[in-house]
Amino acid sequence: MSSVTPTFVAYPRGPRYAAAGFSSVLVVGAVWAFLALGADVRSRFTALQLVTLVIFLIVMVTFLCALGFSTIRVLPHALRFRNGLRTHELPWSEVGPIRFGDGAPWPHVVLRGASAEGDHDTRMLMGIQGSDKAYAHAQYEALLAAVSAARQAAGE
Repeated sequence: MSSVTPTFVAYPRGPRYAAAGFSSVLVVGAVWAFLALGADVRSRFTALQLVTLVIFLIVMVTFLCALGFSTIRVLPHALRFRNGLRTHELPWSEVGPIRFGDGAPWPHVVLRGASAEGDHDTRMLMGIQGSDKAYAHAQYEALLAAVSAARQAAGE
C-alpha cells in the first residue's frame, strides 16, 4: 500500500463508539467477574480454561473493532477501503457507481466489468454505516464528490 495522503476519509461514528464501549465493558466485566469469584474458586481454573477465556475475549474484541474501525479513503489513484480486517484498493478503472439505498446498512461499489453470469460484482463500503443516519448520508454525499474529483484529476 502506498503512503499517499487521501483526499477523503470516512469512518462510522456509532459503531466505532459501540466497539470501544462494548470491548471495554466485556474485558473489564470478565476481569471483575473472575476476581469476584474468590481465591478458592479461581484456584480451580486450569491453565487451558484461562487461555480459552482470554482467547474468547480477544476474538470478541477483534470482531467488535473490525466493524467499528472500518474506513473508506479516496486516494488520487484509487478507492481504498477496510471492511473488518481486510483492506481493498481498487484503481479508478475498476470502480463503477457507488450506491447507498434507503435502509441499506452501508453503501456498496459496483465493479466495472461483468462476472461470468453477466451480473456486476459489488463490494461493501462498511466505513459508512446506515445506523449513523444523517451523518452517514452526509458522508455518502461527500464520498461521491471526492470520487468524482479524484476521477477527474486522474483523467477518468
